[in-house]
Amino acid sequence: MKRFFFFVLLPVFTSSIAVLAQAPVISFDTVISGLSQPIEVVHAGDSSGRIFIVQKGGAVRVYNKDYSFRRNFLVVTGISTLGEQGLLSLAFHPDYKNNGFLYVYYANSGGDLELARYRISANPDSVNVASRVILKTIPHPTNTNHNGGELHFGPEGYLYLSTGDGGGGGDVPNNAQNTSVLLGKMLRFAVDTTSVAPYYTVPADNPFGNEIFAYGLRNPFRWSFDRLNYDMWIGDVGQDRFEEVNHRRYDSTRGINYGWRCYEGGAAYNSSGCGPAANYTFPVYTYALPPTGGGSGSITGGNVYRGELYPDLKGYYLAADYTSGRFYKIKFDSVANTYDTSTQVVLPGGIVDFGETEEGELYATNLNNGRLLRIVSSGPVHYTFNGNGNWDIASNWMGNKIPPATLPVNCKIIIRPSAGGECVLNVQQTVPAGTEIIVENDKQFRINGNLTIQ
Repeated sequence: MKRFFFFVLLPVFTSSIAVLAQAPVISFDTVISGLSQPIEVVHAGDSSGRIFIVQKGGAVRVYNKDYSFRRNFLVVTGISTLGEQGLLSLAFHPDYKNNGFLYVYYANSGGDLELARYRISANPDSVNVASRVILKTIPHPTNTNHNGGELHFGPEGYLYLSTGDGGGGGDVPNNAQNTSVLLGKMLRFAVDTTSVAPYYTVPADNPFGNEIFAYGLRNPFRWSFDRLNYDMWIGDVGQDRFEEVNHRRYDSTRGINYGWRCYEGGAAYNSSGCGPAANYTFPVYTYALPPTGGGSGSITGGNVYRGELYPDLKGYYLAADYTSGRFYKIKFDSVANTYDTSTQVVLPGGIVDFGETEEGELYATNLNNGRLLRIVSSGPVHYTFNGNGNWDIASNWMGNKIPPATLPVNCKIIIRPSAGGECVLNVQQTVPAGTEIIVENDKQFRINGNLTIQ
C-alpha cells in the first residue's frame, strides 16, 4: 500500500465559457420522514454536526449529521397546540458548548406566549427538564393565531424573538403599533447579565426602554439573520391582500416601524391614528393574495444561502408560500441597493421553516407530510470533504453529498479534512477536464483507490 500526502493544489482544469447569470432552480431531497408536525430545524453551533428538529406538539428530536436518529432531545410540557399554537422555536446560546443553555418559545397551556430557558444534562443528547426557568410570559388572549415566532441570537449576544399581533383579523386592538405591548414586534433580550429571575435584562439601547427592538409586524412567523453580515430578513404574513418580505441591514434595524396595521405591504390598510408614510419602513418585496382565497396564502420567511455546495445559489434569500408551494428567490445587490426576484413552484406546499446546518447548508420542514427536506440547487456543485476517514462515507462530506464517480463538468472537489484527520480515497474517482480537485494547504489526502485526472 502506498501513502500519498498532498499539501498543494492538484492540477486544475477549467472552462472559459461565460454564462449569463440567472436564478438557480431549486429542488428537494427528502432526508428524514415520519416526523410529527415538524415546525423548525436548527443546529447547536457546538461543532457536533447534529440536527435538531422541533415538533409542534412539544418534542425536539436530535439526529446525527447523516440523518440517523439519536433520541428525543427534549419534550416541552404544559403547552397548548390549538390552531397555530404549540412549540414554535428553539435557539442555542452562542456559548452553548460551555454553558449548556438553550431557549424555547411556545404557547403555554393558557394560550399565552412564553420564553423559557433549559440546560443540557450530563447526557449531551438529553436536556435536564427540571432546569426550566421562565424568562417572559406575554399575554395572548382570545385567539390561537398570530403567535409569531422565531428565536435567534444576534452578533452582540442578545436573544431576538418575533411575536405576532395577537390574532383574529385586522389587529383590532392595534397591538402592533403600541410600543407598550409586546405583540406584533421584534423583541430583544440580554440573557447573560443576571443569574436571578427573570434571567435577562433589557439592553440599554433598546429604543423604547423595554424588550421591543422593532415594531409594526403582523405575524412574523419566520425570520433570520444572514450569517455573513447579520442583515435581518423577515417574512411577515399578510391580512387579505399581500404577503411581504422585509430586509434591513444589521446597523439599521433598531426602532424600525414596519407599518402594520397602518399598511399591509405597501398599501394603506387602516389609517386611524397613523402618521405620514415616511414614518414607516415598507417591504422590499410583496406578492398579492388571490381575491377568491385560492392559491397563495401565507409566507414562510427563509434564509440567505451561505453554504459551499451550490455556488450559484450563494447570496440568494429563499422564502416560500405555505399554501401554493411557490418559492421566492431574492438576490440583494448591496452596492446598487437593488433586489432581483424570481419565483418557482416547488410542490407540494406545507413549508413552515427554513434552517441552516453548522456548515451553512439549507433545509426545510414540511408540516403537512412530516418531512425534513434538503435544499438542492441547479448549477455546479462544490463537494467538500470535511470529515475524517474514507471517501465513501456520506457524513465525511459537507451536506452528506459524495461526489459522483465521474465528476460532472464545472464541478469541484475540495479536500479539507477535520483537524488532525485525513481524507482516504478508497474508491474509483475520475476528474475530467473542466473540473477541479483541490487539496487545501496542510491537509492530508491518502489514495488507496484509483484517482484518474484527465
